[in-house]
Amino acid sequence: MKRIAKPVSFIIAFLILAFSFVSLFGISYYVGDNKHTVIKGFGDIDWGIDTTGATKLVLKSATDDEMSADSLKANTRVIKNRLAYFGLNDYEVYFVDDTDEIVVVVPRTIDCDYSSKGFVKLIAGKGYVTVRPSDDYTQMVIDESNAGAFVTPAGDTSKSVLLDSETIANASYFSYKPEGEDKYYYLNIAFDEQGTDALYTMTNSMTGKYYNQIISVWLDDLMLANPTVSEEISDGQLAVSGYSMTESKAKLYSAIISAGVLPYDMKIDSVQFVDPVAGYMVSDIFLIVGIAATLLITILMILRYRVFGGIALVSIIGQVAVLVAIISGFCIPGRTFLMDISGACALALCVVLSVISVSFIAHTLKENLESGMALRSAAEAAIKHSRKNIFDINIVLIIVALMGMLMFGSVGLTTAIFGGMAVSSIYNFCFVLFFGAVVNFFTGYLFPELMLRSLVNFKVFSKPSWYGGKNND
Repeated sequence: MKRIAKPVSFIIAFLILAFSFVSLFGISYYVGDNKHTVIKGFGDIDWGIDTTGATKLVLKSATDDEMSADSLKANTRVIKNRLAYFGLNDYEVYFVDDTDEIVVVVPRTIDCDYSSKGFVKLIAGKGYVTVRPSDDYTQMVIDESNAGAFVTPAGDTSKSVLLDSETIANASYFSYKPEGEDKYYYLNIAFDEQGTDALYTMTNSMTGKYYNQIISVWLDDLMLANPTVSEEISDGQLAVSGYSMTESKAKLYSAIISAGVLPYDMKIDSVQFVDPVAGYMVSDIFLIVGIAATLLITILMILRYRVFGGIALVSIIGQVAVLVAIISGFCIPGRTFLMDISGACALALCVVLSVISVSFIAHTLKENLESGMALRSAAEAAIKHSRKNIFDINIVLIIVALMGMLMFGSVGLTTAIFGGMAVSSIYNFCFVLFFGAVVNFFTGYLFPELMLRSLVNFKVFSKPSWYGGKNND
């Protein structure tokens, strides 16, 4: 049997428990009454529509004319694409042909500086971008992030449009942190060939009319930024920022711009809040049930497989910790994942998967010991025999989860077959299941294998009874 240094088992357990503590509890601090989160934990997970309620917005035609099914479908597709670009994974968008309505439903809790009401209004807006001379505005208001916002072009700004959405290829966002200063977030607008030429013509240092002049960028009637052109722009990339430009705002604006303009004008008919289906305490219930189930599994494993009860506990904690880190955004920064009941079910299934994997090794080892094999030989045989079973299970689940994400992540195909909820619930389930199966290669097999190889080197753990077998003496 391949020997592993004695301390390895304790080092693995310590690292997993340390990571789990950070992942589950997070790291944050307060400056006055303001909480600053460094690392998100379980309590920072955003829960979806079924657990926190939703904001429901109903759109109707801006005119009295009826909208065709094709028109409604075109607008619905743009709104869905905006939500997809933003990274929201729990929502409903559908149209009602008989009433000429488009219904947009998003969770009450969204990782955004805007409230769910303000968020959905922007997502469902026209989304028309203009670049204008100067920065005259009609009024300043306080937006939902308690920052000043300038609305409705005025004066010379309202009379001229230098560039618009027709020449925009896509948008993105990025951050920049000067040494010793706070981080700044930028919205980057990329123009097509026509827009690139026009932008260079107006900003070149020799003949550009707007070189060293202020221009303003507008999303519908909202001024996003008003930079002074201090250098010529020849690459067709217009990066803009402002004192109120946060990461979530830049992310939202880039999603709206990238998805394109709403083809047909619509107006907001109503906005209402929808109560949660499962209730607000679902996260607490899930946490309590999860802890109780983990303790019960550990006790049963100890009674049957002795040392493997501790290995199973470390495996379960590691599995849950990594998945919580992925869901909360600790491992995948910038991703907006909303946990719902289906995702919680997938997380529970991943815990079971981890237990099954450890049980494969434990049960095979026990059978080998009962057949009279020596401990080291029995352990080596158990590790090799379990490897294929664990590998096959994980690969099958990864393939199934990938197929689910590819199919049910396609909003057009999914809603056509299953309706609006299919994208959120089935996609969320497959998303958690996919990462659970990937993580299980480590927490369900590699780490238990290393811990077992390490433990058998200790004299105190060298007796078969520690692994559910009978001592030969």
